[in-house]
Amino acid sequence: MQPSCAPYQKVRFHSAIRKSSMSTILATAFLLLSMSNFAAPGAVMAMERDDLGRVLKIMPPNGTPEKYGNVILRKRSKKAGMPPAVFPHWLHRARYTCSVCHVELELAMRGGSNGISRTGCLSGKYCGACHDGKTAFTVKEDGGKKECYRCHLQDASQLDNKFRQFAAELPASGYGNNIDWQAALNQGKIPQKNSLSGNKALPPLPNMLKKPLLLGSGSGRSAVTFSHEEHNAEMDCTMCHPDIFNIKEKGTLFFSMETNIYGQYCGACHMRVAFPMNDCRRCHPSMSYME
Repeated sequence: MQPSCAPYQKVRFHSAIRKSSMSTILATAFLLLSMSNFAAPGAVMAMERDDLGRVLKIMPPNGTPEKYGNVILRKRSKKAGMPPAVFPHWLHRARYTCSVCHVELELAMRGGSNGISRTGCLSGKYCGACHDGKTAFTVKEDGGKKECYRCHLQDASQLDNKFRQFAAELPASGYGNNIDWQAALNQGKIPQKNSLSGNKALPPLPNMLKKPLLLGSGSGRSAVTFSHEEHNAEMDCTMCHPDIFNIKEKGTLFFSMETNIYGQYCGACHMRVAFPMNDCRRCHPSMSYME
């Protein structure tokens, strides 16, 4: 009996696929065509690098820099007759590390998993944990004043302009939202807090994890360099282990560029919020432009 592929059992075509996005439809069609041949259940036919590059260019969310990483909450907003709520990752990442929302507030990494609702926010859950009128503007009516349209945007141009002003002061990158977040953190240009209660002391990273991991490449080209130290600066270990990477060698049996662009493994962040996977040399530092 052929083994099943656990990562593919978890694939969800959720908020990334939108009726209004022709590029999304084309990208999805391209990817489905690339999977037309299976050697075994869950095994994906390898794609040529040129084909994969074309997919990455049209694959969401590689839109304009100011839109990259924005999460659009449509389902409940539409039912309530409201414009969709927009969650800009860049605006919150400038203030807090990823672990504040995804560990401390227990917001799932996969869109749609929490069932975020106005009722929950009003009770102090989800966004309401910070948007209480003290830490940030409140989700409740404040003396008759409603702040609904701070999130339920009828026009995102003001938010886009705010992003451009923010990005102009930070180290530049040519991918994603055009910000080199790691360089910005290293230069102290982003004063992130790692807890809602302020900054707390983090447990030291074990010495064995301080040295970058050198991972082989199934393509026979450039090896992958992975830094636990860089990820640990913004994330908690539980954000990756065991749900995304189970730490066992067999857990990465189906690790490939194809599974990553489907949002598995590194693609859980690096196709949505962190730098996208067409920024090849961030992970493959020895890759030449001729590869």
